[in-house]
Amino acid sequence: MKQLLAVRDSLSRFYGKYDTPVRLFLKFAAAFVTFLSICAALSQANAADHPLILLGLAAACAFLPSNAVILAGAALILIYFYGISLEAAVVGGGILVVALLLYFSMAPRSAWPLVFTALALGVDMGCVPAVLFGLVGGPLQAMGAAFGALIYYLTDIAKQYGGSLQATATEPMEAMLQKMAELIQAVISHREMPVMMAALAAALVTVYLLRGLAVKYAWIMAAAAGCAVYAAVRVCGLLLMRAELRPVPLAAEIAVSLAAAWLAQTMLFCLDYKKTESVRFEDDEYYYYVKAVPKKKICRKKRKRRAEGR
Repeated sequence: MKQLLAVRDSLSRFYGKYDTPVRLFLKFAAAFVTFLSICAALSQANAADHPLILLGLAAACAFLPSNAVILAGAALILIYFYGISLEAAVVGGGILVVALLLYFSMAPRSAWPLVFTALALGVDMGCVPAVLFGLVGGPLQAMGAAFGALIYYLTDIAKQYGGSLQATATEPMEAMLQKMAELIQAVISHREMPVMMAALAAALVTVYLLRGLAVKYAWIMAAAAGCAVYAAVRVCGLLLMRAELRPVPLAAEIAVSLAAAWLAQTMLFCLDYKKTESVRFEDDEYYYYVKAVPKKKICRKKRKRRAEGR
């Protein structure tokens, strides 16, 4: 614990000294990883695959608002949809545009929950960003997490079905409409996507509502409750929709989420409950009862400065 607190203090001092370069670098890194993940997930040869193009795009996003990462990522997805098939570009692009319009109208400040949820779902860890943003964010960020899940599954469906669509019609236009209808049906009938969207939103809101309780270890309790809600929604939803349930990855996902919540509490909300004090004071009209819980800190030895001779 002392080592983590020392690391936290060092990071805090470093960030306080170099806050602007650190923020720019983190935005650049997040954007670059996002663009690389889009290229790796859709696996289509394209001119946009060139690392210099992705680096330049990520560098530009570092100096722009956070939503620039979403818009640039959406542009890359549309390019890859067109590389898969014209039907995938029309259907997938249409759904993507509608989803982005809803996102910007409902939760335009939830860019990072959207981005990190889509990235985490790629490694079966979607609960982790939901728990973390529930601890440090607000309730509207649940919309960002849900839209992140929607975009992830949309790209996955387009990759699976977009290049293998078949039509019985001989006319080109009619065949294209049949393929588009088949792809739309694949999106509508996808069983895991709505369950995951609901589970992530419910988990994030649960964590947000419980993190502010005036109880010991509120953040860990909130994270545990959020993970329980996430698991319950996923298990019940998948069983009701008769979809495949994988208990081992789900258990690993919850374990990693709890570990991330503990680390976040240590770094951001570490309190020393053993030194809790209760204080009472009054004015002309009220008595006030206050419970004070100190933060855990590392005691630093003060260096003695030698007096300089004059």
